[in-house]
Amino acid sequence: MEKKKETREQLQKRIERAIIHVDRTKETKEVYFADRGLRLTVNEDVAIVATNFHQHIFQGYTSSGVSRPYLYTKALVDIALKNDCLTKDGYSFKKLMDVVKAKDDKMEYNITFYMDWWLMNIFAPLYAIGEKESDTFIVYENYLYNIATQEVVLEEKTEDMTNKQFHEKVLALMDEFTKDIDERVIFKKKTDDELIQENINALGEMENEQILGDNGNV
Repeated sequence: MEKKKETREQLQKRIERAIIHVDRTKETKEVYFADRGLRLTVNEDVAIVATNFHQHIFQGYTSSGVSRPYLYTKALVDIALKNDCLTKDGYSFKKLMDVVKAKDDKMEYNITFYMDWWLMNIFAPLYAIGEKESDTFIVYENYLYNIATQEVVLEEKTEDMTNKQFHEKVLALMDEFTKDIDERVIFKKKTDDELIQENINALGEMENEQILGDNGNV
């Protein structure tokens, strides 16, 4: 059955009632990295970092000034658009990394590599929430690590601190936080065959999610 076209009044009402609305302006630029299922969209006001099933929206300015997530996302989009990182499937993050790494000027490579770290930090915990014992513990572990990191960042510093000292203090706090937890099994032992089958199933789910996501992208 053909979907009935909405009237101007209906479209206006939808826009007014929308929870999230971002204008596509003349300044809007977008890159979809097919090998990551990653879509980056920027205009003069916002940056959107999205996978097929979620999105982060960063305003260009915060209470403390220019938004760093906005600036770096915009920089990565500009880098991707100016370099040859297209494949038959679309933009490739891996190809982009290879192209900018080969340049003598490492500024673009450093930004791309740094963004790769940051994006991993965003995406890794997104779907950690769940009902399994391991899910619960990993969320708890990530929470404790964030608390430990922020405690070291915010504490008074009467002398210089090196990266190694920072790491050691965070680990010491993690040990302190977890010294009294009850020990229990969160991952049950599995045979090699069971692990292989699980990986096959996981790959199948990823392919299905990619197909669903691609069907929803225009």
